[in-house]
Amino acid sequence: MKVIKNEKSAEIVGLCFGDGSLTRRHSGKNKGKLRFQMRGNITEDREHYDNYIKLLFDEIIAEIPTTRYNGKKPYYGISTESSKICNYLVSLGVPVGIKKELRTPEWILEDKNLMKSFLRGIFDTDGSVFCRKDYNYLEKGYTKIRIMFGSTSENLILSISKILESLEIKHLVIKPYIQKTRNWANLNRIQIDNLNVIKYFNLVGSNNPKHITKFEVWKRFGICPPRTTIEQRYSMLQESAKVLSAGVSEPGQMNTVEVTGQKPYTLVVARVRIPSPAYNIQ
Repeated sequence: MKVIKNEKSAEIVGLCFGDGSLTRRHSGKNKGKLRFQMRGNITEDREHYDNYIKLLFDEIIAEIPTTRYNGKKPYYGISTESSKICNYLVSLGVPVGIKKELRTPEWILEDKNLMKSFLRGIFDTDGSVFCRKDYNYLEKGYTKIRIMFGSTSENLILSISKILESLEIKHLVIKPYIQKTRNWANLNRIQIDNLNVIKYFNLVGSNNPKHITKFEVWKRFGICPPRTTIEQRYSMLQESAKVLSAGVSEPGQMNTVEVTGQKPYTLVVARVRIPSPAYNIQ
């Protein structure tokens, strides 16, 4: 099968570098056979897997991996021992074995659009979006948005940093987080804050609703409360859209949307207005 190296292939490599693993069985009747797995959160990442990742594999490799989930862990993802899929991933530059030091494939570094797609894949599986408190104005709550990447591979973090520099997205490479659990590798990290988060979404984008809804809630309200579920965030956006369509469009107008769930939230609609183009790059 001919290997296609394009933007969507680069995104698959990024997905694999994030939460994927390509390993070889060491015993049993399938000894020596390759196995590919990728896992995410059973609720927050499910839509991303069902509506995007599986279709992406089908489009590029012409085969859909098996859905795999576990309610006790909990996780949701894909798994396969298909030689067609595993060998294709190897041809794209996905390494076999434990991901100690990952190196971005050279073919991806040859083109800026390929680098964006690769970065999007990593971020959508292994990155996080969240809001922090502004300690100068505690009454405003969780208003300072941040993107965080983490990897045990220092090479990968330095490669991501170079890609971000080429896109002129300001960021910080933070000293490694020292793991407290024995035998766990230290975590190398990259941090992107505030207006540079907007620039990241505009230039790189996301295909994971978990990240998109957090960013959208922050854009709409100027705040994204911690520990919200994806269902709560969808509800916030849907209810606020109803209020906005009724004529609420100026920042600071005292209309509220109450979202119930594990914890009720009441937010001021149209608190901030951040002009930006579409950020979900397909």
